[in-house]
Amino acid sequence: MKRILLIDSDQVTSELTKKYLEDFGFEVKLAVNGKQALDQLNSEGTDLVISEINFSGLTGFDILQLMRKCMIKAPMVFFTSSDDAVTELEALSLGASKLISKRKDFINLPHIVSGLFASTQNMVA
Repeated sequence: MKRILLIDSDQVTSELTKKYLEDFGFEVKLAVNGKQALDQLNSEGTDLVISEINFSGLTGFDILQLMRKCMIKAPMVFFTSSDDAVTELEALSLGASKLISKRKDFINLPHIVSGLFASTQNMVA
């Protein structure tokens, strides 16, 4: 079972997204801020990080940069309402695997995540 860390400060969004992904067979852990996220990344295996960009404390961009500095190799995608071209370009330039729009892509999230896992597995094989 693939393990996902979902970072989002909005509890309703987090719980809804967690349940939705679990219905498709993923194991999902939640973090509401950067500190919780980094603690979880350091303590348990994570196959994918899904993060909002803007929340209090560390931003999603900060977490991604810290993950890379700490050699945490899990891919990261941003699941955000800030889905403009400039934000997407910044996310990808920092090393994010993808920027996913909460407004446009929520219904397709499990399929997008499955596709990310499949492409990652194909790169390793």
